[in-house]
Amino acid sequence: MRRFLTLVCLLVLAVPAGITISGCTRNPAGNYCNGLGYGPKINELSYITLGPQFTGISLAYGQTRQSNAPSAFTCKNTAFSITTFSYGTTNNRLVDISPTGNMCAGTWNRNSGGGIADFTICSAPSPLPDNGGLPYGIAYETAAADGVTSNPVPVYIHAPVTSIALVGPPQCLSQSQLAQLDSQACYSNNGTQALLCAPAGTASANYACPLPAGVSTVPTCENSIGTLTYTVGNAAVATINAETNQITAQLPGTTVITANIAGSGSTAGYFSTCPPKTISVTLNGNTSGVVTQGVVQNLATNVTDTQGNTITGLTLNYQSTNPQNLSVSSAGAITASFPGDASVYAICQPSTCNPAPINEVGVYGTGLPISSQPVDITVPGSASAYVWFAAPGQSQYFVPFELLSGTPGNTVRLPYVPNSFQMDRLGTNLYFGSEVELMVYSAVSNSISGQFTGIPGVVLGVSPTNSAILVNDQKRQVFYIFTPSSSSVAATFGGLGVSAQWTPDAQTLYVSDSAAANTLPANVTAGITGHTDTLYVYNANTGWTTYPLPCSNGPATMQNPCTASNGNATAGTSNGAQSEAIMVPSVGTYFSGNPTVAHTWCPDGNAGQYANMLFYPQIDGVAGDSVAVQTDVLAATVDGNHILGAAHTGIIGSSGPLSFTDIDVTVPSDNCLPPLPQGSNGIYPSDTLQLGDPLQPLLLSHTVTNEQITNQGAPIEATQVNQVVTSPAAVTNGTNVSSQSLTFVTYNGVDTAGTTSNATLPYYLQSAASTANAGTLGSVTFSCALPNPPSTCIQTPTAYITAPIAGAFSADNTLFFVSTSGDNLVHTINTTTLQEVPTQLMAPQLPACTPVSAGGSDSGCLYTGSAAIVPATGITVKPRATN
Repeated sequence: MRRFLTLVCLLVLAVPAGITISGCTRNPAGNYCNGLGYGPKINELSYITLGPQFTGISLAYGQTRQSNAPSAFTCKNTAFSITTFSYGTTNNRLVDISPTGNMCAGTWNRNSGGGIADFTICSAPSPLPDNGGLPYGIAYETAAADGVTSNPVPVYIHAPVTSIALVGPPQCLSQSQLAQLDSQACYSNNGTQALLCAPAGTASANYACPLPAGVSTVPTCENSIGTLTYTVGNAAVATINAETNQITAQLPGTTVITANIAGSGSTAGYFSTCPPKTISVTLNGNTSGVVTQGVVQNLATNVTDTQGNTITGLTLNYQSTNPQNLSVSSAGAITASFPGDASVYAICQPSTCNPAPINEVGVYGTGLPISSQPVDITVPGSASAYVWFAAPGQSQYFVPFELLSGTPGNTVRLPYVPNSFQMDRLGTNLYFGSEVELMVYSAVSNSISGQFTGIPGVVLGVSPTNSAILVNDQKRQVFYIFTPSSSSVAATFGGLGVSAQWTPDAQTLYVSDSAAANTLPANVTAGITGHTDTLYVYNANTGWTTYPLPCSNGPATMQNPCTASNGNATAGTSNGAQSEAIMVPSVGTYFSGNPTVAHTWCPDGNAGQYANMLFYPQIDGVAGDSVAVQTDVLAATVDGNHILGAAHTGIIGSSGPLSFTDIDVTVPSDNCLPPLPQGSNGIYPSDTLQLGDPLQPLLLSHTVTNEQITNQGAPIEATQVNQVVTSPAAVTNGTNVSSQSLTFVTYNGVDTAGTTSNATLPYYLQSAASTANAGTLGSVTFSCALPNPPSTCIQTPTAYITAPIAGAFSADNTLFFVSTSGDNLVHTINTTTLQEVPTQLMAPQLPACTPVSAGGSDSGCLYTGSAAIVPATGITVKPRATN
């Protein structure tokens, strides 16, 4: 019995222990955050985060904003669902928070009555915070749920910020370099700007606004009004890390920086990535070379900035001086289409490269163009040509010739008598201007491809890429920029012009006008008297601008038209500028006249002071160039070293001697940057061209030669100069047969009854390199001419030659086609031998138009003669490869 009772007692004592042990196995230690079987559990709320954790929140007096949504988590960092949070503040007179988390920089309304809901009106703090005399204070916001409180978030309450001034790097940075952005902030203190905060260590002399009365120091903005956020206006120039406010330099240029605080933004300042100092371009490691037709070769381009560091990824414009024969893509790939010579340049042209806002142009050198040195390229081979002949104002017809077969095409009758005639350099279209419409003839389909009655006027210029055509309606005094690809007008501008030139990259157009055009018989008859001495510049990025050109005296044999008898200048009597020549590279343009002047692309004035800048300046001894010689017509050699001009030096309208001028031009290597300081090792000081510093206009230097054009010692007489036509050295079967370049001069002569002698064609032969030595003037004698033309001439002259009136080179520069008055033929000159090719004598046979005075119906006909056939006064050439 005793043994039985003992067993029962043991069972009674053991069962609870077993139950306890069994209970432990149903609630393991893994359900607790510490893994020890006690404390917070893993499925319970552990912590709450509230943002922004690092930057805080900035609010001006009376501003409101919704709190960031809190996030709840377990101890295992998994999301925990909370239905409702409660919000707290360390100072509810500074920061008041509604039950839904809407913050007020001050206090919310409560129990307002009148049906006004609570927490809808935010009033500024009362009293306003005063922190050492400055209007700011800091409170902390928290969010709580289930007994857990979030991290505190600083809330910066302050007077409204009225302006922000960027405190960034005091110089440009090279590509990929970083800088920390910071700012000063000002507020309105009873209507007066006062400083609220500034970076530590800012000197009082550099404060953006005065200190408030009684305040000697200010805190940093980060510790008083909160962290500012920044954005860049041009992300190609710089990028900003939003978390650290570090800015990284990208591509050259200047960009605006906008700072944001308390929900409002302000232009804080500017940041600059250092501009190029030098652009080096090579082909297979050399600055000259040979490219075969149909084979694409790539240029190697290295760009160094003003701090001596390499720049990559730059967008450059590559310019070919002969884009019809040799073109270059935006990536520097060369494509040779036809034989010939060309020079290629790489241009950093704002605004696609090195851009700057208009009020920052010139600062640290940004906003200014930079050019490379040339790469001289020869394309071997030979080419035939299609040639078109026309006589604007004299004939309603034009005629094509194909030299390979030697036969003329069908004579084409235009809808109206043209007043001008040009072909794009790609040989795609021929553009004829008229009083009624712009007429477009396709050189591909040999047919009229467009008539645009809304664009009457003179075709002054065709861009090298055929992307834009300049037409000037001289009766309405309007310029049209016509876009062939869309058959629409891209831009218009009021004005008159007499000549125009595009830069090789088709980005900039120079148009010159001359007061002398008011006295032309055609303009007098038409009542066009609004011509002035004006330079118009159209840029594809910036639009139109105008600049005055100097009055031109004209021939020395005339009474000075720019000065009245009392010695005062007289407006509207100038004799120029009626011609212009684009320099190569396109750093500027020379304009004919007396003097002959150049306007260059580096502005004059002070960096960042746009209103006082003079773009494309010509200032004696400061910018551009001024050459004390008379020129009527200009041309630039393809090597970029010479501006060539010719002038009629007699009485206007009468026969007189011709002169020829060679201006050997030197372009400074610094482009638009100031000269390097001595001992700089090719690196500019980091503070070069700060805001307000004087800019460095491009001042050209020159050596000039001027002489009379003669034939066998006797002056060549003419009534006016028509053209100065220049070409690179001739190319025959891939071999440069001459190290010299060749230029011809065409002119109008006097048609004298009973003439028994032939006019000659002046030429100028010079070294195809930069040299101050004068070239050689000479003249070509036409062999296919009366009285004894050789039997090999395929046309029979019927009259003596009175003048070579128009000319053009073949695409491979081996031939020169020249139209002559008197015999009304087109002669072909071999550019190597300077002798005529009898088997390529052409007779365009252009029918003369009938003027209104003689019963005609087209007022565009200006012909005053009686002959049925007129000579070609316009020649254009399209290449055709033969090998």
